[in-house]
Amino acid sequence: MIENSKLGYYLSPILRVWLFMFFLLLCTIPFGLIAQFNFLPSISNLLLKDILVQVSLVLIVLSALLMIFKLFPSVSFYSVFIRKESVLPEFFKGVGTGVAIMLLCAVLLYLNGNVIFVKIAFSWQTLCLYLVYFLLVSVFEEFLFRSYPLQVLADRYPFWFAVFVNGLLFVLAHFANPNLSVLGIINITLAGMLFAIYTLQKQQIAWAVGVHFAWNFIQAIVLGYPVSGNKITGLTKATPVGPTYLSGGEFGLEGSIFCTFFLLAFIGFRIYKFGPDFFRKSISPLDEDEQLNEQ
Repeated sequence: MIENSKLGYYLSPILRVWLFMFFLLLCTIPFGLIAQFNFLPSISNLLLKDILVQVSLVLIVLSALLMIFKLFPSVSFYSVFIRKESVLPEFFKGVGTGVAIMLLCAVLLYLNGNVIFVKIAFSWQTLCLYLVYFLLVSVFEEFLFRSYPLQVLADRYPFWFAVFVNGLLFVLAHFANPNLSVLGIINITLAGMLFAIYTLQKQQIAWAVGVHFAWNFIQAIVLGYPVSGNKITGLTKATPVGPTYLSGGEFGLEGSIFCTFFLLAFIGFRIYKFGPDFFRKSISPLDEDEQLNEQ
């Protein structure tokens, strides 16, 4: 009985994450039908189309979360780190961190001769649309990875394990990206882990949304790098020079070892700030059974 209880104890979070993914799939059906039968008027602006897609994805992940909350009444937006308290301060702290990481990487690459920047003509209208687009991307991906999936893993497993698995899930979602490199895989995993650590530490997802937003926007629009291999026209164009492991190559800054260094530094600092709880052990199923027997 104890062995069966222990197995169920450790499998439960995995099954709940799969259930969340199933709800995500269900919620995509209405949007797929709308796209298939062309219920909406056609949009010629490709960027506006992308924004509309991201709005749909945000609605899908919110709908899946609501289905989870309906099935498990003890869970809510508040319990999965989506909180109103200190949203803006934490968001802008995240923005500052994302800007710092990207600019520091770019400066080191430039000083090392691993990139050439060329200015490009860019309209303010397009700039504003990209602000909206990347904000929606960050909201969707953070609500997808750093909300319910992170919460159920961290409730049952040690924090370090939940963080590591969350980073792996994050990088798996990027495996279809063009020009993916080994360093790109490592850095996206580390980025997912960094976002997860801070979310668990502060019990607030706003910081992760902010850093994710700034990370993508600064990298693509301000510096002109590809974002995880996806090329986007920005204010400048960054041309990589030298070995790919230094310059990042066609994958962008996320493919550079300079990015690895800064991510490891930030992760180390956050683990230090987290303290011993980061390595805490979850409650043993055996202990739970013993407590029940005593009652």
